[in-house]
Amino acid sequence: MALGLAGCTLPGKQGGNPQPPAKPGGGTIVTPASFRVEGKVVRTNPRLNFVVLDFGLQGLPPIGQQFSIYRLGKKVGKVRVSGPAWDTYTVADIVEGQIWMGDEAKLK
Repeated sequence: MALGLAGCTLPGKQGGNPQPPAKPGGGTIVTPASFRVEGKVVRTNPRLNFVVLDFGLQGLPPIGQQFSIYRLGKKVGKVRVSGPAWDTYTVADIVEGQIWMGDEAKLK
């Protein structure tokens, strides 16, 4: 009994001209959605001008990081992470806009 491997090639032994290696620093970097830092507004305090953001399992952003705030896909404000932070939550100061619970925080 004989087995045929028609159409198979060894790694690195592709037919035609080989592709040149990628050049560092060139092209566009695409960040998969699973690595984008996005949070949700879970508390607001307009009187003291801050919100509490929940980032789930994504990890917390650094203090000073700015986020645009969106409601139903429309930009409605801007915040800057100020801390403190605990578990999956962090506090951010409202820079501009009127922000509601449930709004989404996305990197600028």
